Amino acid sequence: MPKISDEKRSARRLQILEAAWRCFEREGLHATTMDDIVRTSGLSAGAVYSYFKNKDELILAALTTSLGGLRERLLPVIGARPAPAPTVLVAAILAEIVAFTEREGFDLKRIALLGWSESQRNETLRATMGGFYRAFRDQLMEVAAVWRSERLLAAEADCGLVAKALLALILGFVVEAAVIRDVTPDEIARGLEGLGVTQ
Repeated sequence: MPKISDEKRSARRLQILEAAWRCFEREGLHATTMDDIVRTSGLSAGAVYSYFKNKDELILAALTTSLGGLRERLLPVIGARPAPAPTVLVAAILAEIVAFTEREGFDLKRIALLGWSESQRNETLRATMGGFYRAFRDQLMEVAAVWRSERLLAAEADCGLVAKALLALILGFVVEAAVIRDVTPDEIARGLEGLGVTQ
């Protein structure tokens, strides 16, 4: 049997993951079956099972793939120096989240809510997600320290608390965008300005 290239393997794996994301958004994590994913992928059952042994393995892969892709998009934004002002950075992060999550046929923001719920019963998912969000919060804390040194924050500001508030705002945007579906990154930035965050 001819061996397929790494590029083709990656493309096929992504094809299966995209089928899973479509099914998860339509039916939810628990109602979706492997047969649903096989049908939606257009591949044979043997091909799908050669990549993922079961649905739990596929759910974990879907989560790690989406978080990893999002991390790659956000690193240049968070790592930019000089650090953008707070409202500018928040708007930029949220715009990257929108650009990354809105796909043809599904929206990863809505699937994120399913993943958060599932993480409350699945320790592997919770540990994976927790590691991602803690690392992201640490990066936000580094940005807050830069803001404080540049006097964009009060000298007595606790950078750890600023990072926690920023993460809560960012995750809250994901929820609001997924459930109410009427919010944009620019509106969040303008709302912050209305609260007196003018930098």
